[in-house]
Amino acid sequence: MKALLTAQQISKTDRNDARGIAQMMRVGLFKPVHVKTLIAQEQRMLLISRKLLQRKLLDVESDLRGTLRNFGLKVGVVSSFRYDARVRELVAGFPRLAAIVEPVLSVRRVMRQQLAVLHKMLLDMVRGDPVCRRLMTAPGVGAVVALTYRATVDQPQRFVHSRAVGAHVGLTPSATSLARPTMKAGCPNVAMLCCARCSTRRHMHCLLAAQNGRG
Repeated sequence: MKALLTAQQISKTDRNDARGIAQMMRVGLFKPVHVKTLIAQEQRMLLISRKLLQRKLLDVESDLRGTLRNFGLKVGVVSSFRYDARVRELVAGFPRLAAIVEPVLSVRRVMRQQLAVLHKMLLDMVRGDPVCRRLMTAPGVGAVVALTYRATVDQPQRFVHSRAVGAHVGLTPSATSLARPTMKAGCPNVAMLCCARCSTRRHMHCLLAAQNGRG
């Protein structure tokens, strides 16, 4: 499309761009693009927001562990509920460290509370969606995987074959060449990447369950 617009124009202006786009629409030089429904966009926003808080929460905990290690203080293996108590126990003999750590722990506490709110919203949304409940009957598919797949596919009728869904989210084999190394695989956007990761985890879960069953 960019090459065609460049070939048609002598100078690039908004008027010439509009005329070139109208010409391409007239002769059919365009690809149809699926616009996700409002429900799918809301589901996607909920998933991304929950993932954002979850990732930042882990970053806060990991950074706090790393900075305390510089003083010879090791948090060690501890549950998320005892994390605050363990950190306060370590910095009890260091007043300055205790003053620095306390705001970080307060932020972590608020983030955990809001993450729980978003997770409850996700569970309520999955509970009220019959498609998600049907997907959860498959082995290894939980609420997050079901809603991610539901939001990514959105309208199944836009796929001619079911095997096209895997290619849509980037689950395609890489193409390599002996003459020139190439890589023709990947996920177009964040939502599809999350869907691909969830699908891979579900497949690994099924594989491990099958191996344990045979053992």
